[in-house]
Amino acid sequence: MPASTAQTRSQYHHLASTLRGLEEDLRWGLDGSPRIPAAWQEIALAEAVPRKIAVTMRIDEDVTRFFRAMGRRHLSRMNAVLRAFMQARLAGVVTGPEATDYRPLPMERYMQEGREVIALISARNARARAGFGTEAEDQEVDRRLARLSRMADEMGLGTAERLF
Repeated sequence: MPASTAQTRSQYHHLASTLRGLEEDLRWGLDGSPRIPAAWQEIALAEAVPRKIAVTMRIDEDVTRFFRAMGRRHLSRMNAVLRAFMQARLAGVVTGPEATDYRPLPMERYMQEGREVIALISARNARARAGFGTEAEDQEVDRRLARLSRMADEMGLGTAERLF
């Protein structure tokens, strides 16, 4: 990490935080996932004939300010950065966590389990309101809540830190 100013350190930590967020998104088995388009494979195999298309996207103000400060053609420079990242990923020079075999952290597993339990409870409640609830669904919710509680106990989470 460059160690010069507080601002430099702050920018480094923002970068690291952004990359951790991207890594978390990619960690959950995206191979074949609808979150990663099949068209990426086509991009890797297609011959590069860059044709410009108009795209509307929202970019953080500080990122825009950074590229604009470099002068004219800031959008072309932004495109070049995106192209470099794309080519590095497609060439395997820059790999993502989907290519790495590791397990999510305990808190990540806990949060994922919590999201699944919430979805399960929501679906069960909707079916119960429609008169289709079953005892098996109630038992599954109870089983998953018990698992969530054990996970919280293993991590030493206090009452305020628990999802349920």
